[in-house]
Amino acid sequence: MATARPEASADPVLPHASRLGLVVWFVAQWVVIPVDFVFRIAWLLVLFLGNGDEDMLLRPSDALARFLSPSKLMLRMSHNPARHEAHVDREFARLSREMEQQRFGWRTKICHLVMHVGMPDGGFLEGVGLHPREFRGIPLSVLTRTAHKNRLALEASKDLSHGVLLGPVGMRNL
Repeated sequence: MATARPEASADPVLPHASRLGLVVWFVAQWVVIPVDFVFRIAWLLVLFLGNGDEDMLLRPSDALARFLSPSKLMLRMSHNPARHEAHVDREFARLSREMEQQRFGWRTKICHLVMHVGMPDGGFLEGVGLHPREFRGIPLSVLTRTAHKNRLALEASKDLSHGVLLGPVGMRNL
């Protein structure tokens, strides 16, 4: 007899990636990421030499952002909410310090998307876009609470599938 599926929670959360998929990616990344990186560099050269359109750009660092270190592999294979929340808390604290100074390190520039966010006074500051892989298994309420704890504003889609935008407190929707 099939069991009934639980009703969708009002608090959206992305499911964890499968453990088998994580292991397969961990092995395959050693070939896929360098090939993707070289392809992106070649594509930039083609666009540059062929007067390509700005909309066709591929950031070479996006290939590097998908790298899964052994420690991140172990974290993502663990479905322990406390470990994931602690990781997100440390990451948000680091991003908060960088946003206060408006100086972002190479790790942030490679792993996340640094972009302009609007402020109530009409000016712009730098904010950070996080890919969904960074917070799988963590409910939106926990992400929001952690962001506020670290003096960050969080903007997310209803289902979290498009990632989240972190910015200084008081940022306005773009």
